Amino acid sequence: MDSNKNSLDARIARYNKHYGFLENPRKFSLACNPHRLIVRNFALRNNRRDLYEEYIRNFYPDKAIKELGEFDSCLMYLKFLTNEEARYWFTSNDTKVVESDIQVSESDAILRMLFVENEQDRKDLLHSDKSIVLNRVTPESILKSRDHFWIDTRIC
Repeated sequence: MDSNKNSLDARIARYNKHYGFLENPRKFSLACNPHRLIVRNFALRNNRRDLYEEYIRNFYPDKAIKELGEFDSCLMYLKFLTNEEARYWFTSNDTKVVESDIQVSESDAILRMLFVENEQDRKDLLHSDKSIVLNRVTPESILKSRDHFWIDTRIC
């Protein structure tokens, strides 16, 4: 657990250097707060609801019940897939765009499928804003980058 905690702390420090969320926590909404996304990612992958609950209750107490319900739902549908399994899942669900929670290049980023109505919608979703959280990419591009994936398999 110590190495996991160190990697969580190191990631928080690295992302904070870019975003400054520790110094300015009110600058970010719940949906796009890098600190929340990092803690949530770690808690989901390590089945540590207690850690995420503590974070949410400290920083967003008025949203805790709803957010913890969302966490529990995601945990039920979170899968660790090989490249081949991910490719099959993307294809069978006609996935056009995926969004990562943390930086998409990180091997433990959790991906989720975004609904795409048409080609213009796809292009709009893929427009890059240089953010290091909530990156949007095509399944084809992410499949080239690694052998395993964390995927939230809920269809939204």
